[in-house]
Amino acid sequence: MNRSLFNTVCVAALTFGAAPLTAQETSNDDVFELGTIYIVGAKRPQDALSFPGTVAQADASDLSGRGVQTVADLDRVFPGLAVDTRSSRVYSNFTLRGQSSLDYYSPSVQVYVDGLPQDPAVLAQMFPGALESAEVLYGPQGSLYGRGAVGGVINVTTLKPGEGDRFSYSLGGSEESYQAQLRGELQLAEGLWADFSLARNDAEDDLQVMGTGEDVGGTVEDRAQLRLRYAPEGSPLDITFSAARNEVESSEEQFVMGTALAARQAVPFPSKYSHDTNSFGLTVDYDLGWATFSSLTGYQDRFLDRTIFGSYTPEWQETLTQEFRLSSATGGPVEYVAGLFYSNSEFRREAYGSTTTQKTESYAAFGDLTWHATDRLDVVAGARWDFETTDATATGVVTMRGSDDWNAFSPKLGLSYSITPEWQAYGIVSSGFKAGGFTRTLTPANIAYTYDPATTWNGEAGLKYRSNNGTIEASVAAYYSVTEDYQMFVGAAPAQYLQNVGEVTAKGIDATLRINQGPWGLSGGATWGESRFTDYDSSATPGLSYQGNDVPYAPEFTARLAVDYTHELGVGRGRLIPRLGLSYQGDIWFDEANSIGQDGYWLVDAGLAWEMSNGAVLDLYATNLTDETYASYGFDASSYGLGDVYQLGRGREIGIRLTQRF
Repeated sequence: MNRSLFNTVCVAALTFGAAPLTAQETSNDDVFELGTIYIVGAKRPQDALSFPGTVAQADASDLSGRGVQTVADLDRVFPGLAVDTRSSRVYSNFTLRGQSSLDYYSPSVQVYVDGLPQDPAVLAQMFPGALESAEVLYGPQGSLYGRGAVGGVINVTTLKPGEGDRFSYSLGGSEESYQAQLRGELQLAEGLWADFSLARNDAEDDLQVMGTGEDVGGTVEDRAQLRLRYAPEGSPLDITFSAARNEVESSEEQFVMGTALAARQAVPFPSKYSHDTNSFGLTVDYDLGWATFSSLTGYQDRFLDRTIFGSYTPEWQETLTQEFRLSSATGGPVEYVAGLFYSNSEFRREAYGSTTTQKTESYAAFGDLTWHATDRLDVVAGARWDFETTDATATGVVTMRGSDDWNAFSPKLGLSYSITPEWQAYGIVSSGFKAGGFTRTLTPANIAYTYDPATTWNGEAGLKYRSNNGTIEASVAAYYSVTEDYQMFVGAAPAQYLQNVGEVTAKGIDATLRINQGPWGLSGGATWGESRFTDYDSSATPGLSYQGNDVPYAPEFTARLAVDYTHELGVGRGRLIPRLGLSYQGDIWFDEANSIGQDGYWLVDAGLAWEMSNGAVLDLYATNLTDETYASYGFDASSYGLGDVYQLGRGREIGIRLTQRF
């Protein structure tokens, strides 16, 4: 970041800090009550306490306090979630409860923004404007979400136009990066609102190329969004249209030899990409009184213009999704959601002398209900039927033409019992699947081009607690899952391709705690789990078994802790909030042979926020305060004469940020 921007932030902070401070102060003795927390991911309002499953939530202030700017940063907040930038943010690996996204074209964790599914290549995207909250549903969510949600679902929710601030901005940065965001909304007519947002996140180069000294490793991401909402007061109709453009220019796909980690010197192979995404959405809600009918239409097209290790491998994808659903009103003996889903995607990739194209269509019907059998006992049941068909072709060095179809039935059944008004116990059996298909990475080294569907069954039991005033929340859960026909990339880089490799068993325990008591705030959690191959058979390594090995990118232990303290400065002076955040990721392997990996490491974040009574916030922040050197990805590059190479996480950053809302 240039120093002029840094100085601008400081001057603006002093200017706003000197403005009249008129807001009412809050005493340290006041108790902040969390109240009832409802789940977005259930596709209908549902109390998080009685929901038969593990769920974690964080609002916009929680996320900004930890410096979370993108979906990929959420693993600093949510225990059990590990996000590793595998080569680039385009191919980020999301691991949840031992389910790794080893097929980066069909990840094991799905991301939804305002109810719309996101292209796998943009899962690590910058948060949209007017962010309200992020929510994680743990474990297979196949009955509601279908293909790919075997690890869980991340739901990002924004405030609708007409519900947020009229104007806001955020400006900040350090020597290593800078961020800027601007948002405004206005009322165009009675019941008609519009909002817009602009954002930039610039991460400066943090590596040098061996031999030349060239600075590389930086990323610039720009996002623009416009939304229109029609929701007349007293009308049952609520319509929102959104259009967004996201552009990324990056040289982050750099690799460092094991002997040059401390020096952060990248090997001299050209690696860069640009990634452009257009996103459109139309959501319609109509309140029938006894239920709400919703239509959610989404469209995304993206172009990845990529050079990796000197090879040019561009790809394109267009995806259209449509969901219709009917959600019951709350309060009856039976609450439900039922719907239909359709998607159509077209994909093209050019790499290593071949052009691959695929067209996939998916159809689904789903239903989920809760029967309040007694005032204490709830019975939850759900099911989904999916049908998918794919046509695939390849021309060039490799030629192929094929088509196939698959179907899956994904049920779930659970019980939730209120031991007392504060204590809730539950148990659930759920399922999920990943569709079969044709690998999108075709080279002459491929032994096979197709792969079968993978099916996951999961059992979970847990205990939840929420105090009467909502200031304390806690949960503990144990799970056990089995995945048959597990899918992952096999073979040597860069000629890897997707195949079934056998069976994976994952088991573990996770626990969370959240306290808001007086001036103190604390949230955190820990997970322990094993995710291992209990049967292994790969066409790429005939006769070689990795049975008993750990699944790549699945740490056995993770922990998260965030502590803050609110100190009132007196009437008209605002408050100071110092905070500390810790996150730990245990040992992980980058390959199924468990031959190359990363030892466990801690990341420390810290900050001091001055919340002024006029709505301005000046925030001094530090991420990776101890300047930990760690790898997020690695592979054997012996074919290039380099041995093992790694991609490094970013180092320490200390900066300042100013936010203002009107």
